[in-house]
Amino acid sequence: MKKYILNVVIALLFFSAQAQEVQDNEGGVWFTAINKFKISDRVSVVNVAQWRFVEQMKYTRIFLVMPFINYKFSNRVSVGVGYNYSNYSLAGIYPPSLDYENRIWQHVTLYSDLGKVRMNQRFMFEERFKTRLNKDEVYSNRLRYRMNFDFNILRFKNNKYLLGNVSEEIRIRFSKGISNPNFDQNNFIISFGYPLLDNSKLYVGYRHDYYNAGNGVYWGDHIFNVVYTYNFDFTKKKFYK
Repeated sequence: MKKYILNVVIALLFFSAQAQEVQDNEGGVWFTAINKFKISDRVSVVNVAQWRFVEQMKYTRIFLVMPFINYKFSNRVSVGVGYNYSNYSLAGIYPPSLDYENRIWQHVTLYSDLGKVRMNQRFMFEERFKTRLNKDEVYSNRLRYRMNFDFNILRFKNNKYLLGNVSEEIRIRFSKGISNPNFDQNNFIISFGYPLLDNSKLYVGYRHDYYNAGNGVYWGDHIFNVVYTYNFDFTKKKFYK
């Protein structure tokens, strides 16, 4: 099973590396806070807040918030719909051409077990309402496919585990509607985590984002990635006291 996962990751990395030569790279730090509010056995509300810095932590490149609602059909399938607001700053090797962006998006996520590894595959479709620096309004669509692997690495004496996570996502953009699909991004993450509390986890690791900037220009980010999750379960009586 470990060989299977390793082969999948190597194949995806090889595909992304062969797409085009990366002309420039820059370093950055991303901080992500995720809160999940479990309303019932099937319904949950989630919010993601993210700060993206470039030139290590010298400049803020993007700040975004992403609230969404999930509905779980079973332990194998969930669907959801959400909203994303992104505020862009003129920072980095290739500064954003946008001032800000509003998105509406939908997802279907499939869950499975590969031995002791928990895998999910997320299919996401985005409707993007973008405002450029000159205040022109632009609309476009994007399709995203992500494979995510979670597993335990090492058990400590307190019965908590050192956690592992590997994630790979490819993003396809469209020029008009869903016509003229073109490669947009490839994102790879490897992280190590620890359960600070029963309902919270901290992950730190490495992220590499590979972008199509257009006009034959491709570039990448080397990112120190920090993710903190804190969940609330309102189906438990103690949350109502």
